[in-house]
Amino acid sequence: MKFFVTTDRLSAFSAPVEQTKLYRQYFIAICALYLLIAAWLAVRIKFGVMDESFHLEYSLPFAKFGLNKTTLYRHVPPTGVASHLWFALWIWLFPTIDYVGLRLITCVALAGLAIATYFHLRSLSGVWQKRIVAASVFMLVCPYFFLSVSTVMTEGPSLVFLFAGLLLLSVSKLERLYPFFLACLFLGLTTIARFYYIPLLPALFIVLAVEDWEKYRQMGANVLTTRRILLYASIAVSLLPLAGLVSLWGGFTPPLFHQWSKLRSGISFNALRPVSAFVLTGIYIAPFVWLAGFRYIKSTRPLLIGSFVIALILALFQVNLLRDPESVNDVFSGPIEHTLNWLLAKSQLALKLGFLAVYTLSFVSLSIVIRQLVELLRVEGFADKGLLFSIAFIAFFIASQAFIGGNHPFFERYLIHPWPFIGYGLVRIFPESANIKTYILLVAYTVASVLLLTKWGFS
Repeated sequence: MKFFVTTDRLSAFSAPVEQTKLYRQYFIAICALYLLIAAWLAVRIKFGVMDESFHLEYSLPFAKFGLNKTTLYRHVPPTGVASHLWFALWIWLFPTIDYVGLRLITCVALAGLAIATYFHLRSLSGVWQKRIVAASVFMLVCPYFFLSVSTVMTEGPSLVFLFAGLLLLSVSKLERLYPFFLACLFLGLTTIARFYYIPLLPALFIVLAVEDWEKYRQMGANVLTTRRILLYASIAVSLLPLAGLVSLWGGFTPPLFHQWSKLRSGISFNALRPVSAFVLTGIYIAPFVWLAGFRYIKSTRPLLIGSFVIALILALFQVNLLRDPESVNDVFSGPIEHTLNWLLAKSQLALKLGFLAVYTLSFVSLSIVIRQLVELLRVEGFADKGLLFSIAFIAFFIASQAFIGGNHPFFERYLIHPWPFIGYGLVRIFPESANIKTYILLVAYTVASVLLLTKWGFS
C-alpha cells in the first residue's frame, strides 16, 4: 500500500523529520484492523465465491506437473497465470492445504508488506507519511477489497505483487538499480497475474521519460548514463513474461479458453468498455469528491451545468453507458447495475430518474476532479512522480478497456485495479479532506465491502 515519491527537487520532502511516528502507528494499526477482518472473512466465508472453484481447478496442473510449456499452453483462464502459480506453489509446498489456507496466505503476505512499509516510512518525511496513510486507507475501504483478498481469486495475489512492486519503487527512488529492477519484476508479475495491470510498466516508462526530459533540459545529453539505460532495460525485461505468453498462445487468450467458453476474450475491440470504466469511476468516487470538493462547485459551475445537461439527455433517452445490451449477462454485476435493473422493473420513469442520478453524480464528480487536477499540475507540474504514475496508469487503464476483454462488459469490481492510484490522486487533489464526515463515509464503504463479499459467501 505504498506509493513512491521522489525527485531531486523534492529532497526536502524525502529527508527524515522528527515527530512522524504517529503516522506510522496509524498506518500499521489501520492495516492490521482491515487484514484481521479479511482473515476472519477468509475463514468464515464458504468456498465457491464467484470464480473460486474455476481458479483453484486450473491452479492444480501447475502444482502437479510444474511450470513448463505444456502446462502454460493448456492453461484455460484468459488471465491470472501468475496468480495460479502463486496458488500452485502453496499447494505444492503443503499438499493438504485447503481453500481457507490459500486465502489466509494472501492475507499474511499483505500483512508482511504492511510491516515492511511501516519500517520504510521512517525514511520519508511527515508530509509523505501522511499522504501514504491517507492513500492506504482509501485502498483498504475499496468496496471490493475483501472480495479480492479473502477469496481464492486472481485479484488477491495480484495485489500482493503490486504492493511489493510499489514499495520497491519507493525504496529505489527511481535511481537505485537493484531495487528498481526487483520492482519491475514484481510489476511484471502483477501484469500476468491480472491482465488489467498491463498499463503498469508503460506508465512507469512515462515516469522515467518525463524525469529524464526534465533533467535533459537542465543537463543536456549527460542525463543518459549507463544506470539510466539499465533502468529502461529493467522495464523491457519485465515485459518478457507477458510477451512469452502472447507468443505461446498466439494472442492474449489461451487457445483452450475458446473451447471452454463461447465468449470472446483477449484483443477484441469494445468501444463501450472505456466509457463504462470512466463513468463508474466517477460514481464510485462521487461521495469522496462531494464531501472534499463541495467548496469547488462555484468555481466549476459551467462544467457542472454542462455535466447535468449531458446527464439529463442521456437519462431521457435511457442511454445505458454501463453495459452493452448484447454482452454477456453476468450475475456478478455490481450494485449500480442491480439498482438500475431494479428501477427498470418499477417503471420507465423510475429508470430515467435513476440514470439521471447516476450520470449526474458521475459527471459532476469527474468534472471537479479533472479541474482540480489541472490546477494542481499547473502549480506543481510533474514534480510528484507518484501522481504522474497514477495519472498515467489510470489513463492507460481506461483506454486499454477498448481492447481487453472482448465482449465482456466492464464489471464494477474491476475498479479494484486502478483504485490505489485513484486514491493517491484524490489525496493529492484534496489534501485537507479529513473530517468526521469523511470518517463516516470510510466506515460506510467498509460495510459495503463486507456486504459485497458476504452476499455470496453466506448465501
